[in-house]
Amino acid sequence: MNNIYGNGGSAPSVLVVDDDRMVSDLMCEVSEGLGFKTVAVYDGDEFLEAYKQLRPDIILLDLNLPGHDGIELMRYLGEQYCRSKIFLTSGVDARTLAAAEKLGQQHNLDSGGILPKPVTVEALENALRPLGSSGAEISAEDLKRAIDNDEFIVRYQPKITLLSRNADEMDGVETLIRWDRPGVGLVGPDEFLPAVRRNDLMADVTKIVFKKAVQALKGWIDLGLHLNVSVNLDGTLLDDLQLPDRLREITDAYEVPANHITVEITESAAMADPSTTQDILTRLRVKQFNVSMDDFGTGYSSLVQLYRLPFNELKIDKSFVMDIGRNAEADAIVEVLAMLGSKLGLKVCAEGVETQAQLDRLREFGCDLAQGYLFSKPIEESMIAPLAREWAKRAVPARKTPEH
Repeated sequence: MNNIYGNGGSAPSVLVVDDDRMVSDLMCEVSEGLGFKTVAVYDGDEFLEAYKQLRPDIILLDLNLPGHDGIELMRYLGEQYCRSKIFLTSGVDARTLAAAEKLGQQHNLDSGGILPKPVTVEALENALRPLGSSGAEISAEDLKRAIDNDEFIVRYQPKITLLSRNADEMDGVETLIRWDRPGVGLVGPDEFLPAVRRNDLMADVTKIVFKKAVQALKGWIDLGLHLNVSVNLDGTLLDDLQLPDRLREITDAYEVPANHITVEITESAAMADPSTTQDILTRLRVKQFNVSMDDFGTGYSSLVQLYRLPFNELKIDKSFVMDIGRNAEADAIVEVLAMLGSKLGLKVCAEGVETQAQLDRLREFGCDLAQGYLFSKPIEESMIAPLAREWAKRAVPARKTPEH
C-alpha cells in the first residue's frame, strides 16, 4: 500500500483512489488537514487490498483507473455491503458521472455526491468537513459500553392501512434504532451503524432492537391492540443459519405470536447470496414471521429470485414515493411496482409519504400500506397505543357493512 497519511488513532478514515499522483496528493493533504486518517492507492488492484485492511469511513473514487475501473469497484463494494460514504471524482462528462452515481445507489451504496475534476480545495473541504464529527470516531469499546449500559433505544413509526380516503387505520409500526449517547444526546443510525458493522457487533445490536420490539408488542397486545411490528435485518446477518431459531426463541419467551412480526430486508442484501438467503427466509416464514423486501426498486434483483424467495410484503423505496406527482417516471415506477406486488400476492407498502397528493396517488396505484411524516414521525413506545386507538376510531365507518 502506498502513501499512508494522517494521525492514526480513532480518527475517521478516507481512502483516496486516483491514478493521478498530483490529484491524490492534494486530496490527501486536504483530508489530513481536516483530521482524517488518509490512505492513497493508485489503481483498482491496490484498492481491493486497501479496502479490506482499512474499511474506510469515506472513499474518494476516480472512475478511470488501471486494473479495475471505478464502476467495477462499486459493484464489488455493493457485494461487500459497503457502508462507506462514497464521493465520485472524475473528469468524464456530467451525464456519465450522474449515471455512475445512480449505479452506485442501485448497489445500495451511500453516495456522498460528485466531485468533478479538476477538484478544488474548497469543494473537497465542503464535502469532507461535515463528516469529521465524533460520530465517525466511534470505537468498539464505545459500542460495547453502549450495549452493556443499555444505551440503544427504539422509536416506532406507524404504518397505515389504506382502507378509504377518510377512514384508514394503523396496521403497525416500523422499529427504528437510536443511540442515547452520554454527553452527546440522541444519535441517529447513520452515524453509528457503520461502526457497528466494522466491529462485527450487528448481531448484538439487532438482538437488542428485536427484544425491545417484542416487549413493546407484548404490551400493546395486552392492551387489546392488534398491531404488527417491523424490524430491519442487516444484510451482514444473512449468513447466519441459526437466526430464525434465535428470533423465534425471543417471541416464544414473551408469548408473542410470530405472525405479528415482520422482518425487513433490503433488496440488494436479499439477492447477494440467494441460496443461503432462501434458506433463512423460508425458515422465518415456516416459523410464522412475515418477511418484507425493503427499498424495493433500488437494487438489481432478478424477478426469478423475487418469485422464489418467500416474501409477503414489498416496500417501495421513498426515493420514488417522494417524487410522485413531480416526475412522470416515478409515478410509472410506483404504479408498476404496486401492480407487481399485487400480482404476486404481496402486501405493498410505500414509505416516505409526506403529502396528501402523494397519498391520493398511492391509493390509485393500489398500495396497501403507507408510512411517512404525513402520518407521524418516529415516536416513543408510550405514544403508540393512544395513536392506534385514534386511527381505529376513524376506521370504524369503513368497516361497517353496507345496508341492503
